[in-house]
Amino acid sequence: MATISLTAEELTDRELLDETGRDIGAIIDLYVDVEGRPHWLLVDTGFFPNYFSVIPVTDVVVSGRGLEVHYTMEKLTGAPNNMRGKDFAKHREGLLYDYYRLEAPASVAEATRHGANDKVLLPPSELCRFSTLSCENKPTEFNAE
Repeated sequence: MATISLTAEELTDRELLDETGRDIGAIIDLYVDVEGRPHWLLVDTGFFPNYFSVIPVTDVVVSGRGLEVHYTMEKLTGAPNNMRGKDFAKHREGLLYDYYRLEAPASVAEATRHGANDKVLLPPSELCRFSTLSCENKPTEFNAE
């Protein structure tokens, strides 16, 4: 399995494909930690004007076709979303982790499953939006299949 490093800046405006190779939409913004590592993607699927699908960065795979997620378009359009220009609502973060069946940090009390804080994605309320805040632009690793 190859490892490819991409920064938040390199991810922004890239097209994302679903598991069938269908174009989902463009990565409009990201939630990044203080070191600039992306945790969540905000993707404009075009289905819901003024709303972005929120997708965990752990589910992104770099393939020969480009950036892919192992979900169908239908799964992603049903995911908890984020209104354009607004931060993700803290009270909805548990839904986000449960929808993608991810372990959440203890700070997300509403989530069903919790894991060690150093081994899980941070919730959007503990991150910054890449487009609006001055975050360092350090690479993060993606495992390509």
